[in-house]
Amino acid sequence: MILKHIEIDRILFKRSYGTALFSCFIRKLILMSTRISTSDRDNKCCILIPFKDNHHILHECLTTVISHLPIEAKVLLIDDGSEVSLASSPLAKFLSHPQIILLHHAVNLGVATARNTGLSWCRSNDIEILILLDSDCLISAGFVETHCQLHTEYPDVTCIGGGIQGVGEGIWAKLDGLMSWFTSIPNTPIRQVSGVYHIPTTNMSLKLSHFDRLFDPQLRTGEDVVFVRQLIKAGLQVLYSPQPVIWHFDRTTFSDFLQHQWRWGLHTYAVRLGDKQWNDVQRFLFGILFALCLPAFALFCTTLNMIPWLNRSISNLRYFPALLLVYLYKSIAVLVGICNPSKALH
Repeated sequence: MILKHIEIDRILFKRSYGTALFSCFIRKLILMSTRISTSDRDNKCCILIPFKDNHHILHECLTTVISHLPIEAKVLLIDDGSEVSLASSPLAKFLSHPQIILLHHAVNLGVATARNTGLSWCRSNDIEILILLDSDCLISAGFVETHCQLHTEYPDVTCIGGGIQGVGEGIWAKLDGLMSWFTSIPNTPIRQVSGVYHIPTTNMSLKLSHFDRLFDPQLRTGEDVVFVRQLIKAGLQVLYSPQPVIWHFDRTTFSDFLQHQWRWGLHTYAVRLGDKQWNDVQRFLFGILFALCLPAFALFCTTLNMIPWLNRSISNLRYFPALLLVYLYKSIAVLVGICNPSKALH
């Protein structure tokens, strides 16, 4: 059934950007026009937002969430060891909201553990659809309703990811968006997720009755890649839909951008090959081989990254040289992660 739905959507979204945009608009109207009774949706859906400090950004996120939150939905905040008290922050006004639940970690345990805390709470409170959202994102009207309706439309799907639009000025924000959201470009066809193109954990909804897996708490970053890959390996269906769209505050400074790319490079070995359990000698030999192939690896990754953007607009080709340089830099971090995988772990 899902393949039939996807084939229909491919026809709807086919060809030009204008046609895709029009189809997305029609789909949104259809989804928002479908009504589910309040009694059926009671306690059904929860938005999970982990955070650590950066309360001013979370304030902007929650402002949009509360503005577009159905009265029967919940918002679960996981404070992962913030150093600043919420009572003295701009977030204090949200704490008394009847639809917001706040859970605390006494110390910073990482975003994977924070999401696992949220998963456990949702299961114990009979939540059916869990929507994952990062604290540096904004939503718009119909966000929750669209996720819930997609799970109704595709009942066999376990995980659905939506479109992500980067927000930020300057070249570093542009490159950050190109590097981060090539698997979640708005106004592109709906598709089943497989292979190397995973989907990120922000703007992701999960049908909790379909699985019992958790995010890997050892990983500092890259837990979303492992999680999606495990779902697919277990035979569960993962879907990308261009709706709903969220807006993400991309990194606007040179240092923030490079630090983020370095962290992602460090986890590449642990995420992609860490389950091989290689000893020091095997990793050393693999590291030598990787170093010899490093330029080819960077070129391959840049090409994979750019293909979705080029499908959207050939003008994005002008960013290819910059992204290649970033991947060369990132590949050095991959090599460091091969030599010392613990750098990617808590």
